[in-house]
Amino acid sequence: MELRWIVWMVLAMPLWGQAVGSELLTAKTLARLAAMDAALDGTMGVAAIDLQTGERLCYHCDTWFPTASTIKVPLLVEVTRLIRAGKLRYEQVVPVSRDEVVPSSAAYEKAVAEGGSLTVRQLITIMIQNSDNAATNKLVDLVGGFAPVNTRMDEMNLPGIRLRRKMIDLAAARADRENIATPMEMARLAQMLYSGTALDAVSSREMLEFLSLVDGDIRKAAAPAATATKTGSLDGVKCEFGLVRLARRPFALAVFGAYLGGESPVPGAARILVDHFRKLDRANAAGRFLE
Repeated sequence: MELRWIVWMVLAMPLWGQAVGSELLTAKTLARLAAMDAALDGTMGVAAIDLQTGERLCYHCDTWFPTASTIKVPLLVEVTRLIRAGKLRYEQVVPVSRDEVVPSSAAYEKAVAEGGSLTVRQLITIMIQNSDNAATNKLVDLVGGFAPVNTRMDEMNLPGIRLRRKMIDLAAARADRENIATPMEMARLAQMLYSGTALDAVSSREMLEFLSLVDGDIRKAAAPAATATKTGSLDGVKCEFGLVRLARRPFALAVFGAYLGGESPVPGAARILVDHFRKLDRANAAGRFLE
């Protein structure tokens, strides 16, 4: 009897140690990202989080990259916190002036010419939808500089996200005070927005409404699924992060590229990740498509 029990255990062990089919899919997706990276003129990091299971996909995901305009979302978190605390209001009128205009600030410059003021809501909208740099700098001033934003990221256990300069501050960039983040921590920020834990449920929903205005490479890759993202672009830098709302398998993602001599890695990596999660979205746990 004892011998038969030992034999049964030995025969059963391969079943107990069997890999899950989705693990094979993840390995293949990472291989596709690696092949894409090998052909890229530059470097890239990718992170994705399955918002149904919490499982993570990581390709150089813990490496710091320049954030470009994606840093505007951590700033938005602090602006929203001050609004919730009653220290700012969405409809609060903020004076704007011509000497605050910097490159890539067309919406701000138009407001200067037409009326000389914008509400906090308008500043947020053009910062996120238009990626307006003067509006961003104005909001940095309204929250009290870089430290409050970085403190908020620390409190959210996102210490890899750092705001260290205003927009279009080339002197700060030359002094290596670049705004930086890891792809995984940006994906985790998107996860918090989705789960309603970026400040609170109401604040998270309001922030996602602004991010849903962005028409970036992720939206193009994920159509017709709804998205909420923020894009970023600098010389040698392309990035985007946010949410894709697939029906059964929504996911957070972040794609960051640096040292780029040619094309952006964002469209290709986004297509690979959307394909990965669409397969999971269509299938049962064993990998059979149900539609």
